[in-house]
Formats: sequence, structure tokens, C-alpha cells
Amino acid sequence: MNPLHEKTLSHLTGIPDAADISVETLQELADQYPYFTPVQFFLASKLKQRSHGAASAQVVKTALYFNNPLWLQWQLYEEPVRRKTMVLPDDMIDTPTDHSGDAPEAIDRTDREPAVPDAAQLENEPAVASAVENRLSGMLTEQLADFKKPVSEEDRLEIEKEKERLHTIDYFASQGIRIDLSRIPQDKLTTQLRKFTDWLKEMKNPNPVQTDLGTSAEMENAVVEIAKTSNVSREVLTEAMAEVLAKQGQVEKAVQLLIKLSFINPEKSSYFAARIEQLKGIV
Repeated sequence: MNPLHEKTLSHLTGIPDAADISVETLQELADQYPYFTPVQFFLASKLKQRSHGAASAQVVKTALYFNNPLWLQWQLYEEPVRRKTMVLPDDMIDTPTDHSGDAPEAIDRTDREPAVPDAAQLENEPAVASAVENRLSGMLTEQLADFKKPVSEEDRLEIEKEKERLHTIDYFASQGIRIDLSRIPQDKLTTQLRKFTDWLKEMKNPNPVQTDLGTSAEMENAVVEIAKTSNVSREVLTEAMAEVLAKQGQVEKAVQLLIKLSFINPEKSSYFAARIEQLKGIV
């Protein structure tokens, strides 16, 4: 039992030493608090230490309180780790030796000392630096002279035009296929192939202004006429509207609406006349 378990058990029973706690004490606690998991665990651990006959049954019962039976098994069957102390024989113990009188060994410092440059190399360094400076100075002088050179009216700045990539002009030509489709027999496959190449060219170079929208002049005129009358408010001539006006107390407007309906629908004129007489009787 590890120190944490012993401390917890001491708090539960009030007995400082866990070895003095009897099985009967833990059994009384388990009977008094049957759903308290720590008491069931400590009872199983104590029975296992005493090699009691009821240890196996208590372990099975305690496993019902644990969601991980492997962890319960490790808690019950773990053994404390004990450090092994090695005892050395007397003949293996070395006697300390005084090395204070020994002379220190010479240390080779050749790899740490920086290399001293040769005298001839030091003499050539100023000459090399002077040559580099003279070359740079000459290049800068030439560039400055070209920059300050006057520009005449006849001078032109030539800008090379960027070549259009072949795949943007003709897809098949970019793939190495060069066929004049206008010279071969115009069968169905050739016609479809020409339409496909024309479509590719149009997609590579789209025209922002669409000239052909796929509509006819008659259709466009019809759309214009519809647009002219689409925002014009029209009078609603229905019998339901007449009923609404009558319920709102606007009997005269309802009568006028029924008269218009009788002219629009002559076959129902007798019906509308009866409705008109009915509304006039209300007034």
C-alpha cells in the first residue's frame, strides 16, 4: 500500500497507523457505506494482504465500482520499488592519491592560434584593392556619361512587343497539329472541329461589348412595349372588388364598377343589374 493510500485510510478510520486497522473495521465501514468506492477498495486490499479467503470475492465486488479493471488490478497488485544498495568489498575501494606535485602536461595550442599571413600576400592586397576600385570607378563614369548624353528628336525608344503565345491563338497549332480545315471536305466532324477552334479563340480573346445577344428585332420591340405599360396603374374590375367597396360603405363606386362589368361581360348583365338594384336598395 502506497503512502497516499495509507494517509487516506487513516483519515477514514481515525487510526494513524494503517497496519493497526483491522479487517472488521473496514467491513463495518463497507456495510455502513456500501456505495463508497474507497472503502470497498481498502477492504479488498486488506483482505489480499492477509490472504483472507474472502479476498477474491471482495476483489470481484470492488471491480464493479471501477470503470477500468486493469487500473484496479495495478492498484491491488503493485509492489513498491525498493532501491538496491550495493556493498563493495574492501579490496575494491581505491585509496585517494595526491597529484598536486605532478607537473602539468604541455597543451598543444597550434590549432587555436590564428594563421599569420605571408609578407608577400600583405604586399599584394593593396594592389588588388586598388585595381578593383579603379574598375568600379570606370564603370560608374561610363554610365554617368551615357546618362548625361543629350537626347535628340530623332531618337526613339524601341520597345519590343510581347509575342502572343501560340495557345491563345490556336490550340491545335500549339499542340503541333497544323491542318487547314477549309481545304478538306466539310463533313460533320470537320464542322464541329472548326466551331470548337473558333470557340477557343473567342474564349481566349473575349470581346467586352457583345454585339449579338441572340434576340430578334421583333422580340426587342415587344419588350419595349411591355416596358412602357408595365408601370401604368390599371383599375381592378372584378366582382370581388365591388363587394369590398360595398363593405367599406362606398356604394356608388361599387355600382359604377358593376356597370362596367356588365358592359365587359354582357352575358351576365342581368346578374349585375340585380346586384346594382340590391346595392341601390341599401342606399
